[in-house]
Amino acid sequence: MKFDSGLADAPYDHLRRILSSELGGALPALMWRADLMRNEITFLDDRTVPGLEDHIPRLLQDSAGAAGVVAADDLALFGRFHEDMRQRLPVSEVFRVRGGDGVMRWLLILGAPDPEFTASYVGLVADCTVLANGILKRGSETGLSEHVELFPNPVLMVDVASRRIVVANSAARATFGAEPEKRICELTDLLAGNSEAYLRDIYERLLFSLSWNGVLSLRLASGEFTPYMTRVRTYDRDGHRLLWLSMTLRQTPREIEVARPAPVAAAVARRLGRARSVRGLLDALLEGQPAARIADAVMLSRIFISRGIVRVTAVGKPLEAMGDDTTYPYAGSIAENIVLFDLEHVLVEDTSKSIKPIDWALFIPHGIRSYFAVPFFQDGVLGHVVIFGSTRAHAFSSGNTAPYAALAASLWEELPRLLAEGPDGSDQTSDQ
Repeated sequence: MKFDSGLADAPYDHLRRILSSELGGALPALMWRADLMRNEITFLDDRTVPGLEDHIPRLLQDSAGAAGVVAADDLALFGRFHEDMRQRLPVSEVFRVRGGDGVMRWLLILGAPDPEFTASYVGLVADCTVLANGILKRGSETGLSEHVELFPNPVLMVDVASRRIVVANSAARATFGAEPEKRICELTDLLAGNSEAYLRDIYERLLFSLSWNGVLSLRLASGEFTPYMTRVRTYDRDGHRLLWLSMTLRQTPREIEVARPAPVAAAVARRLGRARSVRGLLDALLEGQPAARIADAVMLSRIFISRGIVRVTAVGKPLEAMGDDTTYPYAGSIAENIVLFDLEHVLVEDTSKSIKPIDWALFIPHGIRSYFAVPFFQDGVLGHVVIFGSTRAHAFSSGNTAPYAALAASLWEELPRLLAEGPDGSDQTSDQ
């Protein structure tokens, strides 16, 4: 968490105007900006909400920490806010929070993608206890067309019952020829390049988890099919169940090629070659790191995007009690960030500033304050992520990670022989 009082540019001015014009004056509010690529949150002024001084920053960072503060009936709604922010969707939600003084308050969260920076999200939190009923009523009047036009990338709204596209923003009209007002546009035509089994799996996931992220082959206006990173979520409005689809043209991920320092690589390679388990491989990396020994732990995350999970095995004292292949959700993971932003690595200098769920679920509880993660792709699919963690904040920086990227590359040469697929086709490997 950071504080910055010097930001007053246009993306933030419109939130200040909303605060004064739509909320009826100077209500207690806190303005913030989240960097979704670095997973850090910055507070843009020194305002506070009386009674909730310590609660709001923690709520914005850690969705799992809401259970003891947010009203039980509003927990699902609050979780939806975190999901919308992570997916860079506009949000306007009202929920109840009990402050340190025991008083239950109504809070309004407004947020939207920063129009100037792709990975940035801006918002405010306001105490609107007196105005809660009016805000809730007004929220139902906002038009779908206005929502989707906020995005520069293609966005569609689809009626689940009929599979018809009911709303398309300008980018979707130009890219896919979606013109709901002029002709009947069906989701089936758009998705015709995908197998029935693949689509059935997506629909099943939407039924139970209400959201899905992944690659879909979409029919362009020209008739050709092109892969797009697609985010889908369910949306209830006026008694109708809708699907929200947000698409981004998929860039082919880049394999990381790092030249390893010869002396270190030779020693590590010998130990890796003798390893008979994933833990043995990770131990070799932990022991083979440079003399400064920045890392206190090394993790291997195996990525199962189609199943919505990642499985983590770790070595090192901070994580010594952790079992092999401990399962975490893919949503909110390091892997999801890598896929969404096509990253060559992930560097987090201080996890206490993070808004990423995996940091609060795994790293922070085990004392990991800084980490460096290296992804590995096979046939364009993210399969594994190697993560070096330190118990010291700012231990990893852009100037000292090259040797660790080299260590990760050493692991990749030996990993396939220890992750061969089982005879039953079970999850011995990731999604390859």
